[in-house]
Amino acid sequence: MYRVNIEKKYIVKKGEKRIVVELCRSQDGKLYAVPVLVTKHVYTLPDGTQKEWEYQERDAEEIDYMSLPKNIRDALSKIDI
Repeated sequence: MYRVNIEKKYIVKKGEKRIVVELCRSQDGKLYAVPVLVTKHVYTLPDGTQKEWEYQERDAEEIDYMSLPKNIRDALSKIDI
């Protein structure tokens, strides 16, 4: 398992889509672009009750896709985002 530090969070607007992208740096210095496509999740506990989890977007910077650095856009386009 890698230990990473989140350096920056973006809410990327591309057309009608809004995607959260975290820029994470590993201990060996590599930078990873991590897209978060599901920001709200409902799950069921073993006792049958349902809980809701939501990604905290309040500390993310909203940015247009073309304003991202080229290397981040390249990484996202490789996975069709």
